[in-house]
Amino acid sequence: MELKEEDHSERLSNPSSEKGFTSINSTDALAMLEHGGELTVTITTPVGRAFSCKTLFIGAHSHNLILAELPNLSLEDTGFFFQSGFWATIRAISPRGEGALVSFKTQLEYVLHSPIPIVAFNIPNIMQVNQLRREPRYNLDLPASVKCQGIKMECQMRDLSVHGCRFVTSPLSKAFQASDEITVCIHEALAKKHKFQSMTGHVRNSQSSIHYASYGVEFDEKGIEGSKLLLSKLKFSGNKLILR
Repeated sequence: MELKEEDHSERLSNPSSEKGFTSINSTDALAMLEHGGELTVTITTPVGRAFSCKTLFIGAHSHNLILAELPNLSLEDTGFFFQSGFWATIRAISPRGEGALVSFKTQLEYVLHSPIPIVAFNIPNIMQVNQLRREPRYNLDLPASVKCQGIKMECQMRDLSVHGCRFVTSPLSKAFQASDEITVCIHEALAKKHKFQSMTGHVRNSQSSIHYASYGVEFDEKGIEGSKLLLSKLKFSGNKLILR
């Protein structure tokens, strides 16, 4: 797990003061998150020492608790920073619809080491949400390939809009970094029946889980032309877009 220690991180622990955030109730905010999605947790000790790490979201418990995996840290760091009563700021990116950064301040309630390592935070009444996209993305599931720096690999396109998309790859595949220039192409088998253009753009964000790595892409002008052509060949099937 990625981790970072900081001092006096008042800015991180006060998301409501940041530009672009709006307040919504926690029920609606938690519904935007995906089970198994990545959380960035910044814990602040009573003396102002801050510690950041990444972990995975398990879900919400009916006892007003958020459950997450206990990060794989040293015993010293776990014992020092993961203590009941410590304040934390949690952030997560929702890939659904218009996409959003969900951020909230919470208190650590429980740390369990067995039979499985779990950490529980209380659920605040209000959470902060910052919309990331100018338009909604539509769910789909199309086989595709992605090219970057001469490397080509298979992927699945999971959502699409005129200006961007999200695709997933195997967690063991090459990892892309933010700002990487990539080209997304619809699978050759589908391209034989339909005329498609490649979609070029840059990686803007990423998330990882046990089953796949997920990447958000913002298209450039050429990519926008390709996405418009692809959208014109799709129809809504009730819960996602499919080829006509």
